[in-house]
Amino acid sequence: MGNTKASSDPFRPQHEPHRTIYDAFVAEAQKRPCRALEVWIQAELDSVYQAALGSFPKSGLPAPTREQVAAAERYARGSADYGATWACTLVNDMRRAAQQKAMV
Repeated sequence: MGNTKASSDPFRPQHEPHRTIYDAFVAEAQKRPCRALEVWIQAELDSVYQAALGSFPKSGLPAPTREQVAAAERYARGSADYGATWACTLVNDMRRAAQQKAMV
């Protein structure tokens, strides 16, 4: 089956940059048990933001602001596939931003 991480997580996106964003969230979320609520929320936002800064330019997407990362996270809240929804929302938002910029 190849990649155990991919086969053990049905929500993990298959394509970049979605996967990089999702993996950053999952890696940070695993540290939740030993952190206070406010700490892990901020750490996850920071981790996703840093992952986006590193992966979006490679995909031709503009870098998001911290507020755009937070807005995508708020949209994903309550989803069964929270991490995947967060990643997909952020990527789709930045794709729309790139398209709007190209039209100007």
